[in-house]
Amino acid sequence: MRSVFEGELAQARKIERAIVQGDAHLCRPAFGIVCKALWPTKTAEQLASLVGCGVRTAAYEISGEREPSGLSLLAVMIAITPKRK
Repeated sequence: MRSVFEGELAQARKIERAIVQGDAHLCRPAFGIVCKALWPTKTAEQLASLVGCGVRTAAYEISGEREPSGLSLLAVMIAITPKRK
Protein backbone atom coordinates (compact mmCIF):
# COMPACT_ATOMS: atom_id res chain seq x y z
CA MET A 1 0.00 0.00 0.00
CA ARG A 2 1.35 3.41 -0.95
CA SER A 3 1.50 6.37 1.32
CA VAL A 4 -0.17 9.61 0.27
CA PHE A 5 3.19 11.08 -0.74
CA GLU A 6 4.08 8.06 -2.89
CA GLY A 7 0.68 8.22 -4.60
CA GLU A 8 1.11 11.91 -5.40
CA LEU A 9 4.63 11.26 -6.67
CA ALA A 10 3.43 8.44 -8.92
CA GLN A 11 0.68 10.68 -10.33
CA ALA A 12 3.19 13.47 -11.00
CA ARG A 13 5.50 11.02 -12.81
CA LYS A 14 2.62 9.79 -14.92
CA ILE A 15 1.75 13.35 -15.96
CA GLU A 16 5.40 14.20 -16.62
CA ARG A 17 5.82 11.07 -18.75
CA ALA A 18 2.77 12.01 -20.83
CA ILE A 19 4.16 15.50 -21.40
CA VAL A 20 7.65 14.31 -22.33
CA GLN A 21 6.53 11.45 -24.55
CA GLY A 22 3.71 13.41 -26.09
CA ASP A 23 0.47 11.49 -26.19
CA ALA A 24 -0.99 13.61 -28.97
CA HIS A 25 -1.84 11.80 -32.16
CA LEU A 26 -1.95 13.27 -35.61
CA CYS A 27 -5.54 13.84 -36.65
CA ARG A 28 -5.31 15.32 -40.12
CA PRO A 29 -1.74 15.92 -41.29
CA ALA A 30 -2.99 16.88 -44.77
CA PHE A 31 -4.77 19.92 -43.30
CA GLY A 32 -1.48 21.31 -42.00
CA ILE A 33 0.28 20.66 -45.29
CA VAL A 34 -2.40 22.55 -47.21
CA CYS A 35 -2.34 25.44 -44.71
CA LYS A 36 1.44 25.74 -44.97
CA ALA A 37 1.21 25.73 -48.76
CA LEU A 38 -1.42 28.49 -48.70
CA TRP A 39 0.27 30.65 -46.08
CA PRO A 40 4.00 29.86 -45.96
CA THR A 41 4.85 32.55 -43.40
CA LYS A 42 3.03 32.85 -40.07
CA THR A 43 0.62 30.08 -40.95
CA ALA A 44 -1.07 29.90 -37.56
CA GLU A 45 -1.52 33.67 -37.40
CA GLN A 46 -3.06 33.77 -40.87
CA LEU A 47 -5.51 30.96 -40.09
CA ALA A 48 -6.39 32.46 -36.71
CA SER A 49 -7.16 35.84 -38.25
CA LEU A 50 -9.44 34.27 -40.87
CA VAL A 51 -11.27 32.01 -38.44
CA GLY A 52 -11.35 34.28 -35.41
CA CYS A 53 -9.74 31.86 -33.00
CA GLY A 54 -6.55 31.98 -30.97
CA VAL A 55 -3.14 31.48 -32.53
CA ARG A 56 -2.45 28.52 -30.25
CA THR A 57 -5.69 26.83 -31.34
CA ALA A 58 -4.80 27.35 -34.99
CA ALA A 59 -1.30 25.99 -34.36
CA TYR A 60 -2.76 22.85 -32.76
CA GLU A 61 -5.02 22.32 -35.76
CA ILE A 62 -2.16 22.83 -38.22
CA SER A 63 0.15 20.46 -36.34
CA GLY A 64 -2.51 17.77 -36.22
CA GLU A 65 -2.83 17.64 -32.45
CA ARG A 66 -6.46 18.74 -32.69
CA GLU A 67 -9.14 18.17 -35.28
CA PRO A 68 -9.65 21.24 -37.46
CA SER A 69 -12.86 23.09 -36.76
CA GLY A 70 -15.52 23.62 -39.37
CA LEU A 71 -14.60 27.28 -39.67
CA SER A 72 -10.96 26.35 -40.27
CA LEU A 73 -11.94 23.91 -42.99
CA LEU A 74 -14.19 26.55 -44.54
CA ALA A 75 -11.39 29.14 -44.50
CA VAL A 76 -9.06 26.74 -46.31
CA MET A 77 -11.72 25.83 -48.88
CA ILE A 78 -12.43 29.50 -49.58
CA ALA A 79 -8.71 30.17 -50.00
CA ILE A 80 -8.35 27.24 -52.41
CA THR A 81 -11.33 27.91 -54.66
CA PRO A 82 -10.65 30.29 -57.55
CA LYS A 83 -12.43 33.60 -57.56
CA ARG A 84 -15.01 34.24 -60.30
CA LYS A 85 -14.81 37.38 -62.38
